[in-house]
Amino acid sequence: MMSDSSASEREQRSEGRPSEIPFASASSDMPGHSVHPSSPSMEEIDREVREAMAAMNPADIAELGGRSESSESRSTKTLDPHTVQPGTELVGTIVGFSDDEIFLELDAKSQGVIPRSHFGKKETLEIGRRVDVMVDRYDEDSGLILLARKGSAIRATWTNLTIGMIVEGRVTGMNKGGLEVDLKGVRAFLPGSQVDLHPMRDISTLIGQAVRCEVMELDRRNKNVLLSRRKLLEKDRAEAREKLKTELEVGQVRRGVVGNLTEFGAFVDLGGIDGLIHIRDMSWGQVDKVSDFLTPGQEVEVKVLRIDGKRERISLGLKHAQPDPWLQVPDKYAVGTTLRVRVVRLADFGAFAEVEPGVEGLIPISEMGWQRTRSAGEAVSVGSVVDAKIIRLEMDKRRMALSMKQAQPDPWAGVLDGFTENSQVRGKVTRLAAFGAFVEIAPGVEGLIHISELSDRRVKSTGEVVDVGQEVEVRVLGVDKENRRISLSLRPATSATSDGASSHGEHPIVPAKSPKKRKKELRGGLSSSWEW
Repeated sequence: MMSDSSASEREQRSEGRPSEIPFASASSDMPGHSVHPSSPSMEEIDREVREAMAAMNPADIAELGGRSESSESRSTKTLDPHTVQPGTELVGTIVGFSDDEIFLELDAKSQGVIPRSHFGKKETLEIGRRVDVMVDRYDEDSGLILLARKGSAIRATWTNLTIGMIVEGRVTGMNKGGLEVDLKGVRAFLPGSQVDLHPMRDISTLIGQAVRCEVMELDRRNKNVLLSRRKLLEKDRAEAREKLKTELEVGQVRRGVVGNLTEFGAFVDLGGIDGLIHIRDMSWGQVDKVSDFLTPGQEVEVKVLRIDGKRERISLGLKHAQPDPWLQVPDKYAVGTTLRVRVVRLADFGAFAEVEPGVEGLIPISEMGWQRTRSAGEAVSVGSVVDAKIIRLEMDKRRMALSMKQAQPDPWAGVLDGFTENSQVRGKVTRLAAFGAFVEIAPGVEGLIHISELSDRRVKSTGEVVDVGQEVEVRVLGVDKENRRISLSLRPATSATSDGASSHGEHPIVPAKSPKKRKKELRGGLSSSWEW
């Protein structure tokens, strides 16, 4: 007769539920414990175990084995910590933390530790995160592999140095051809051609600084180590370039560093990719020379205007990253407003003046003064600060017209009535011309002495009689109020005389001489009465 427990076990098996499997002792030395004839065989036990495990998920199986699924999958390749080489790249899983260190599981039998400082402050650190690392060295005391973040520098020793290893050291001096670098006990040489991506004018500026380099050549017998900082910078730049290609979009505003300057613009490094700021996109105002506006090494904020993926060209705008000053012009500068402006450049037709950075106006020659102006250079010079009135505004064309003369009182107002014909006035010669001399007879009011009125005698050039700056006493010949003109004379007023002189100081009238008659006949039969 079977026991109650055996019946219960058989009942559970028949219902398909897993239960404890009783193992009968095969030893005949233990009385009262003989193998029951109806006990399950080993084949049946194996079959029941397989059926029970088939109903379990992989996580339950991993839990029975005391290992996680991730560690099981990583245990396919066992890592020997005693033979692993420094610089070997691995993938670890975060399994624990301390204040200064993070513990990683590398495989089923090996663990490593990496300083927390190798991670950024904003990086998310959590159990189970996978991290790309590389081997620094194996610590016998702790039984842990000391790790570094992939791309980080490894402490160099003569036993672990390998070509291609990334090391960190401090520049201690300079000799012919390059720099001396101390790798915390290992002396190395950094050639000048391998210091930077581009040739540096003065590599001595790196003395005392910490640098990260790649081991380029190694000679343990002669204790020579040759480093390259440029290779590491090229790798970093290539990685940044590929990442930037996926992120860069038209319309983005990014920070960059000004590189080479040209006549037509400046190149800016966006962090692995260079873009061009054309000279017309540098400022809302006028830029005549790139070097006057930007300098190499300057950090700037630019806007991505165009991306040409085929030719790998990027157009950038410096002014587009800043507000357009013309949008505020209608509210700030109304027609009729008088303000102070700075002359920035001259042209044949006038002068351009800066109202504010990015906003310029034109002062035409006709609006430079109440006196006649032949060229802009006569009235203003570049850099001059003058008062001007806004006389016209065209927002659609971004144009502003300014007037210097309308910003000042009209010097001709009420002046013309004070000058009568033949009255004597004193003035100063302001300028000479081929046809006469201009004399200022009141502030801002000039009159003209025609060359025929400079002297009673015949004058070939104005400079024969007067010079610029000379004070003279002149006589008013006439006043043209409509055209604002005053005619002057240096000749005294005289009345008509018997010799034919006019009463207004004209040149004496000389009667024409009668032609002479020939006394003899001309050859060829011409009459002697012909008058020449």
